[in-house]
Amino acid sequence: MELTLEKKLQGFQLVAQEKLQAILCSIPGKKELILEPALIKPLEHVCTASWLKLKGIQRIYKHDAAQSLPRSADQVHIYMIRSVLGTFTTLMQQLQPLALAEVPDISMKMYHIVCVPSCYSYFQTLLEQMGLWGLVQLHHYNWDFIYFDQGVLSLELPNLYECVYLQGNTSPLPPVAQSLRVLQMVSGRPPVILSYGHHSAQLVDMIHALGKLPEPTPSAEYGAWLIIDRDKDYPASLLTPAIYAGLLLEVFQQRSGEVLVDNSKNKISDQRVELLQGRTQIKSLAQSPKPCSIRLNSTADEIYGDNRYKHFAQVSSLIRAQVKALGLELQKLNDMKLEEMHDYVARKLPKLTELKSKVLRHLNASEIVIKMMGNFRKLQTLEEDILNNVSRKKLLGEIDELLTTDGQRFNTLRLLCLLHHCAGVAPEELQMFARNYCNLVGHQELSVFQRLAQAGLLPHLLPEKKAPTKLLSNLPLPKFQQTEFQANANRLRLLTSFGDGQDGGGSSKNQASNMQSCPSFVFNGTYIPLVAQLCSILLKSNNADEVSTKLTMIDGLTLHLDSGKTTPKAYATQIKTTSSTHQDVFPLKLRNLFIFVVGGASYAEIAACDFVAKQTGAQITVASDSLMAGSDFIAAAFNN
Repeated sequence: MELTLEKKLQGFQLVAQEKLQAILCSIPGKKELILEPALIKPLEHVCTASWLKLKGIQRIYKHDAAQSLPRSADQVHIYMIRSVLGTFTTLMQQLQPLALAEVPDISMKMYHIVCVPSCYSYFQTLLEQMGLWGLVQLHHYNWDFIYFDQGVLSLELPNLYECVYLQGNTSPLPPVAQSLRVLQMVSGRPPVILSYGHHSAQLVDMIHALGKLPEPTPSAEYGAWLIIDRDKDYPASLLTPAIYAGLLLEVFQQRSGEVLVDNSKNKISDQRVELLQGRTQIKSLAQSPKPCSIRLNSTADEIYGDNRYKHFAQVSSLIRAQVKALGLELQKLNDMKLEEMHDYVARKLPKLTELKSKVLRHLNASEIVIKMMGNFRKLQTLEEDILNNVSRKKLLGEIDELLTTDGQRFNTLRLLCLLHHCAGVAPEELQMFARNYCNLVGHQELSVFQRLAQAGLLPHLLPEKKAPTKLLSNLPLPKFQQTEFQANANRLRLLTSFGDGQDGGGSSKNQASNMQSCPSFVFNGTYIPLVAQLCSILLKSNNADEVSTKLTMIDGLTLHLDSGKTTPKAYATQIKTTSSTHQDVFPLKLRNLFIFVVGGASYAEIAACDFVAKQTGAQITVASDSLMAGSDFIAAAFNN
């Protein structure tokens, strides 16, 4: 029986289990596993607790950074942590007094540390400096891609964006390249890879440096791969999505393919300045129900599967209607005879009860989203004006007003970053905003602006100069300034003119047609994510010349073929001049695409790609190092 592509992607779990088994079985003795809390949820996608016990793990503990775990003489402790220097150093400081106090037995190492996904060379150096060389054994473990849902994969490396874009540290990229090579072992090598961005090109070079695939090489499942840097399309991550799955991530904490629905706290309430929280939040804490989780998997949760990529306003009304319908269905019990009731309770009632529980969970989540997002229409109008560079002075005033009235630390900065990327923010404007921002949230956060500048989200904060500022404030700004973003957006037609009936000012009659006519519906009809537009171009182009015509004005795009690296324009010229020896890879013979976003993907991008796939009769798999909301990118700058 031939395996489908989705089944092969789900098979990554077996690959991850084999890797973990090889590590665990190489360690003799009575083993206890101590997990960093952040690794528990991702590891649940790899194996169960019973599977670990079959591999010799007697007990599983959650690692506590403040308290060390005692060990008996015959026990072996295996720690599993992320490859983060701070976490590793803390663990070393915990183990140092314990390991040195015991009688050293180098032949039988009683402490093992499994680093996810890499064990860096400076970890070995630190081990030696702390006198633990020979007493503690280091391992590295990479679980590769985790299958979240149909067409959605994640490496679950949430600190990659912080390392690569905020710190300029590219050490997390080699394990990503190794995972992409494993994908080639599973799904075959694609005829063409399109990379856009410096880090994307680095990843392709690393994949080639790893050598040829082992025999037998599987036949290609994907017609093309697209690897793109996050900073090549910041608007797709900074804009507020209008779809259900996207707004769930905006409001609730995501933990490896599920969101935690907590009435007492969420991302919005946590980032709001305490001064503006109000007493209503404090009163609600005492009456909050127990937190529940929603799995972002269409097979495990059919309510999520039916609504994940629909507009939130549509989903909210559908869920309410479903709650009423279930209530009426359960009322039928009152009119049944005894025999009918027995049959109903035995066969239908358990399924209906489970379905009702899921629907009520989604109803609760949607109500919290509505409450937390506030004036959603006003926010989307502001974002649309930013995209179209309408009245800079007015835009800066509205962002300042949101800062003082709503006080969201991350989302207010996010709007300023969107403005800079779309229209540009002058150093003087940034100085004024930074002063107001620090007065509200605290001057200790001033360094955040420099970190965001490192990622290209803001200009660099310069020392304030009073005289030039007064002079510049009197100079009129040019009315028409086209930024690099707007130039590329116009070339690729990323900006759209229509809005949907709910929030874009259109009529209710054309809402349904507009909602399904363009991938921009994920942002309420204002913007098409770059990955979706590139997918559409790759799938609809009939020859290399057509691809070249559409992409030739975009700098940094590289085609990676078996014959080597080239640009779309150079490839089209080569096909024209040597048509007898070089066969054109376009149109793509296989209608499957693999997309990888270096630095975190959003559900808006996934939904837009899903729309393109349905429109073109293709299958698109979107993968990234992690799935993130817009506020998560800004929050990463506060972690440093």
